[in-house]
Amino acid sequence: MTHPSDLLAAYAADTISADRADSVARHLAECSGCTAELAAWRRVADAVGDRVAAFAAPPARLRDTLLARLASVRGAAGAPVVPRYAAPLGGAAWRRAVRILAAQRRLVDRRTWLVAAVVLAVGAAVAGWSPPGTSEQVLAIVVPLVAALGVAGACGNGTDPADELVAASLTGVRAVLLARLTLVLGAILGAASVASLGLAWVDAGAPLGLFAAWLGPMALLSAVSFALSVLWRPAVGIGVAMALWVLRLLAGGNALDGTVDRLVEPLWRTSGPLLLTAALLMAGTVLLLPHLPAAVGRRAYGR
Repeated sequence: MTHPSDLLAAYAADTISADRADSVARHLAECSGCTAELAAWRRVADAVGDRVAAFAAPPARLRDTLLARLASVRGAAGAPVVPRYAAPLGGAAWRRAVRILAAQRRLVDRRTWLVAAVVLAVGAAVAGWSPPGTSEQVLAIVVPLVAALGVAGACGNGTDPADELVAASLTGVRAVLLARLTLVLGAILGAASVASLGLAWVDAGAPLGLFAAWLGPMALLSAVSFALSVLWRPAVGIGVAMALWVLRLLAGGNALDGTVDRLVEPLWRTSGPLLLTAALLMAGTVLLLPHLPAAVGRRAYGR
């Protein structure tokens, strides 16, 4: 037989069938190389055994407890049931949802928060020093860009450092994705709101006008960035969002055709249809992701 290198570890642990063990034993009697490799595997087995012996054996009821727990969360088809957060406030499901949301803070790259904070702070300062009536325009440019970059950096495919743990847990892809999106957009929305109220306090603009200037475009760019980053990759989401952002910068000047201006301008106005479109795009992404092939976008969040 050929060198049974892939069987030597199991042979050393005595976990292979009798017929295969006999074949390996006959080969070892004639092969000094495999005999030396087997000796190395036996040293590993002895070291692992010594390490395991240093710990107390788990309770005898542990296996039965785990099996009972798994059986309780399996559906009729045998697949684990993802908890639905429909319990009353304070119930176990609600506490689980809060824990999932809080855990995302540790999984989002710190650079995402740093870049978002710096860009937003600089934008708010520029808006505060801008001539009267232009603060809204500055926020309409800065806040959507911050949101799009933050969402792509935090929710993009392959950006989760704990993707293997997530994939092995009973936390569904939608729960993780919604928690990540809620955390990032919630933080940016809160910071932008504080900046808008601060600008209104120093008479840099009317509160409603400041909010309306950035809310609609922020929702749109975030939705586009979110969908493309999750279903494809962050670079695509950032690229498309940046392209829309650059078109907005050029709109109104002589650099673009009037038709392009008329197409871009409505995207930077807060309106019901625009907010509804952004919400549907985000919801569609969350609903679609678990049903896609793993190679498309499910790797980052498990199932």
